[in-house]
Amino acid sequence: MVDIVIKGEAGNLHAVYHKAAVPNSPLAVVLSGDPKQKYHMNDRVSYAIFRAFMDAGFSVIRFDYRGVNDSDGALGTITENMQDIAAVIDWIQNYNEDSVKLWLAGNQLGAWYVLQMMMRRPEISGFVLVSPDSSVSDFGFLSPRPNRGLLLQGANEPEDAKAFGVHLTQILKKQAQIDLETIKIKNADASYGQPAELRQLYNDCKAYIGRENTDNKLL
Repeated sequence: MVDIVIKGEAGNLHAVYHKAAVPNSPLAVVLSGDPKQKYHMNDRVSYAIFRAFMDAGFSVIRFDYRGVNDSDGALGTITENMQDIAAVIDWIQNYNEDSVKLWLAGNQLGAWYVLQMMMRRPEISGFVLVSPDSSVSDFGFLSPRPNRGLLLQGANEPEDAKAFGVHLTQILKKQAQIDLETIKIKNADASYGQPAELRQLYNDCKAYIGRENTDNKLL
C-alpha cells in the first residue's frame, strides 16, 4: 500500500491505496465515520475494512475527508464530504479503467454516505455498512436500486442501535429493493475495541466480499 494525494475541491486529500496484483480486479473505497467524532482513515475499524478488501483481492483506497489530519481545508459539511468521496471514486476508477466492479464500505456516518453514493453511482455493485450512525434517519433519497450488501453490528451495541439496524434492513428492502445480510459481532459494541472483535469484523467482511471473486453471487 502507498500514500497518495488526490485533488479535491478544497485542496489535496490524503489517501492510502493498494493496487491488486491481478489485472482488472474489483475496486473498493472505504469511508470513515464523522470526523467531528474523531473518526479518520486510520482508525481501527476503517483499517480492518481496508485490509479485508485488500486481502480479498480488491484494489482499495481509504482517505481522510477535507480538514482531517493531512487533508487540506477545514472540516466539511455532509455535502462537502460527499464531494470528497466522489473525487476519490473518480480517482480509483480513472486509474483502473478496465475494472468494472466497484464496492463501497463505510463505518458510522460513512455507512450513510455509502447509501447516498449508491443512489448516485449506478456502477456500484456491492457495499458494506458497519455500525451505521443511528441518529441519521432520513432515507427519503432511496429509490429502487436492486443490489446486495452486508450490515455488520456489534452484538453489544445499545438496543436503539440494534433496532435501527432492523429498521434500516426493512427500509432498504422495501424502498430500494436491496437485500441486506446482517451479522452481529459477538461481545462487540460500535467501537470494536478488543482484538477478537476486530478480527471477527475483518473475517466476516472478507468472507462476504470474497464471493465477488468466486461465483458472483452478489451481482
